[in-house]
Amino acid sequence: MFKALKALLAGLVAGTAVGILFAPKKGTETRGKIKSEIKKGGTGLSAVKETLEGVGKDLSGTCNECLDDKRVKKYTKMAKDEANKLIKKIPKKTMNKAKKTFNDAKKFTEKAVHKVENAFKQK
Repeated sequence: MFKALKALLAGLVAGTAVGILFAPKKGTETRGKIKSEIKKGGTGLSAVKETLEGVGKDLSGTCNECLDDKRVKKYTKMAKDEANKLIKKIPKKTMNKAKKTFNDAKKFTEKAVHKVENAFKQK
């Protein structure tokens, strides 16, 4: 199980990195910032951080617009109701295992985030 979580996290990091580096609009600008930072003796992570923050802000705005749409609210409620029905059908033993797995993943992710934050602080 731990190997799968580790692989998932590695895939997310790699996918994010590839997405940032090869984004159609600002990829060249981001790559230029990373190269410039590395030439100055840095790691290039601050350029990646800036890009991720910008993507997060864009996604946040888009999500807020979607949440205001009445159709989205209707379908979200329908999906939530359906998910709750399905969850009630899951055996308790399976649900406990799922909760444990989720908690393990959460701890692993928190440790990874902490390591990344430390890497940014050390720069």
